[in-house]
Amino acid sequence: MKRNNINADNFTTSKISLRSVINSVEFFMKMNKITISSLNISFVRDTEMTNINEKYLSHEGSTDVITFDYAEDPVTGIDGEIIICTDEAKRQSKIFGVLLNEEFYRLIFHGLLHLTGYDDTDAKKRKLMRTKEDEILTLWKQYNFGKSNNSGAI
Repeated sequence: MKRNNINADNFTTSKISLRSVINSVEFFMKMNKITISSLNISFVRDTEMTNINEKYLSHEGSTDVITFDYAEDPVTGIDGEIIICTDEAKRQSKIFGVLLNEEFYRLIFHGLLHLTGYDDTDAKKRKLMRTKEDEILTLWKQYNFGKSNNSGAI
């Protein structure tokens, strides 16, 4: 599905509302007053995520989210790609005791934060990024409260 320079694809058997994915990105854009020149969000399984992680980042195994920033000038807006592993999201939702759709949104927002300059390379930066994720996720849930899409269900 494509809308407003945002493209979302699901390459898994997981049921994901790509419309809700794009809505969450547009919400993030409005909250942070940013534009998107081009953004691709893909949902993949462990095997594909492992291949991407090893090929492009030289990391072994799967991971929850990988972000590629293609922007040459951040002033022109986001130009990038977010890849989310549905298998890892399912595992994490059980570990953290949250609904799967909440974990999906956290990963979308995590990727968007990377594309807007946030980093999680050390404990201090990770804490800051996690706080920002929590803030955006809380606002997203409040924004969707009572809507027919089940509080932003993916």
